[in-house]
Amino acid sequence: MRVPLDCYRILGLTHLSGIEKIHQAHRDRLLSMPRREYSDAAISSRKRIIDKAYEALIEHDRLGSNANADDVTDAVENARPSLTLPPQIEADEKDFAGLLLILYELGESERVLALAKPYYDPDEAEYQSARISPHDPDLLLSVSLAYLDLGRECWKQGKYEAAAASLEAAQEILLREGLFLSIRSEIQADLFRLRPYRILELLATPDNQANEHRKGMSLLQEMLDARRGIDGSGNDYSSLGIDDFLRFIQQLRSYMTAMEQQTLFEEEARRPSSVATYLAVYALIARGFSQRQPALIRRAKGLLVKLSAKQDIYLEKAVCALLLGQTEEASTAIENSAEEDQIAFIRQNSEGAPDLLPGLCLYSERWMQEEVYPHFRDLMHQIVSLKDYFADEQVQAYLEELPNTGAMSSEWTSPVGGSRFAGISSFNEADDRDADSVSSREPRLSTYEPETPNRFERSSAPLLNRSSPANRDHPSRSRRTSTTVKNATKNIVDNVKEKKQSSRKSAPSSTHGKPKFKVERLATVIVLAIAILVGSIWLVVLAVRALMGGSNSESYVAMEKPIASLVQEISKNTATSPVAQPGPLDKETAIKIIETWQVTKAKALGKDYEDKLLLEILDEPALSDWQGRANDLKSSNSYLQYETKSSEVQEVIPDGDNKAKVVVNISESRNYFNNGELDRDASAENANYKVEYDLIRKNDKWLIREMLVF
Repeated sequence: MRVPLDCYRILGLTHLSGIEKIHQAHRDRLLSMPRREYSDAAISSRKRIIDKAYEALIEHDRLGSNANADDVTDAVENARPSLTLPPQIEADEKDFAGLLLILYELGESERVLALAKPYYDPDEAEYQSARISPHDPDLLLSVSLAYLDLGRECWKQGKYEAAAASLEAAQEILLREGLFLSIRSEIQADLFRLRPYRILELLATPDNQANEHRKGMSLLQEMLDARRGIDGSGNDYSSLGIDDFLRFIQQLRSYMTAMEQQTLFEEEARRPSSVATYLAVYALIARGFSQRQPALIRRAKGLLVKLSAKQDIYLEKAVCALLLGQTEEASTAIENSAEEDQIAFIRQNSEGAPDLLPGLCLYSERWMQEEVYPHFRDLMHQIVSLKDYFADEQVQAYLEELPNTGAMSSEWTSPVGGSRFAGISSFNEADDRDADSVSSREPRLSTYEPETPNRFERSSAPLLNRSSPANRDHPSRSRRTSTTVKNATKNIVDNVKEKKQSSRKSAPSSTHGKPKFKVERLATVIVLAIAILVGSIWLVVLAVRALMGGSNSESYVAMEKPIASLVQEISKNTATSPVAQPGPLDKETAIKIIETWQVTKAKALGKDYEDKLLLEILDEPALSDWQGRANDLKSSNSYLQYETKSSEVQEVIPDGDNKAKVVVNISESRNYFNNGELDRDASAENANYKVEYDLIRKNDKWLIREMLVF
């Protein structure tokens, strides 16, 4: 192998350099030493090549001087053609280490890799040379440094994944041989600083590049784990402080879907993290509204309770309460808020109305359109419409049940009775938003700056700040007048209030209940008389048996048997989570878990409010959710009576040994009792629905962490 080299390039000269510059360049090249990791043999090889290039240039200059003299010899005449070309030398295998070193110093990284690959890559080995070993440290050092330089060049050009690929190739070579710890640390530091840029680039890829997007989410999770959360105290070595990282997370949100953000931020909120909790609220509201799943909005409302002690989140609570049909609670939340600009906007658009609900409806619509939807990749071009939300049958069925219980079950989806929101369809078509009302948001990536690699595009407002819709103008959106707003929300408000009043009508009236009371008293007397008669007959039978010498023990045994069977049945149905067997969740265990859950649910929300049983089958956040429901029922002197008709496990999807999802078809009847009386409007004889349960193994038990109704 012989590689031609330009002597001028080796010494860093131009073809017009004179003899003095050649001497000076030679001295400078010998004085400038390469990286200290190179061996003495590589440095000696480098010196031989530099000396050979120097000698070739001196000879070339001498021949050129002779060619200009008057006494031109035959030898010079014969050499004249070569004087028009720059002098070159050839390096062979004995100086291969020096050759790669010089090419690396000249910035010819790609040429270094092309020449060295047949020697260090066992899969593409073309040469079997006794002089060059594929494990030669000097060879591998030049190759790694070449990859390192290429990676940094790609970084400067904004090609972040290409940069990472080069850096990781360099790191892999050195790790494989266990060489040069200091250089490996240098490469790793670059990879850490590069990671935020890679995440941005990967998450911004088109929808058809799902693998790249998933890789970006994985890198983001690694970064969060290293920092121990969004606002954690860990170090991910990216040089991003807490404020910069918050801006970075804010910038990422528009590249993630609502589902991705919900999964990510709900998990981060458990660290715990106030920022993650707030972002999870946004994701839950966005998904709950866009996918018509009020259960998610209720979960968002539950998370807001955790934040209420630290910041003013009453407007968010008001929006959630409105979307859940809890109008009185929404009004109370508005009154407790201290955000003057937003409250002024709501009051202005509620003029002439008995409450603030018309303004809240308009505020909620604009808040979601301008502050919520734009931060989700799959929602930023969708239109927010309260009319369409409340007109959805599944939403109607959910909200019809919610006001009576004060708590909303994520498993209550069966429509009950007629639609109380049918009047929504009478909204004026002019109230619908035009498709152009959503501003176009093009993804923007920050570019790498060598001096400040931790700078990202900065938002003009802090992460948790809200800009007031009252102070914002959208050029393509026509404002509604307060009169139009009141017309557009009248049916929503009236129908929600109607349901609230329906629970009060179930109690007997004090002025119109006298005939009913007489009938009930007569029935009571008849029942009491029958009971006395039956009791007397039973006493006579016992007396006859005693006179006939019958043994009391036989009577005791006869009575003991049904009691024993009853105790056995109760023990059988005691709510305890099945013991988790080693390995992934199987269908048989999944069936037991769901059956246990159905029994537990009935006991926890039943007449005796055995909510402590929930600890044996639920994990957070489902645990707090269902405990809250039990408390709400108890405080309102209400309870539920469940009867499970069937529960069919349709699919079990293991996620490793400690997580799984179970899809189940449920059929049940549900009776709602308020103040001891059955409320048929809130009851359901045949409730059929499908639920996806999210399970986790803890302390050798399978627990339900989340549940979502389809």
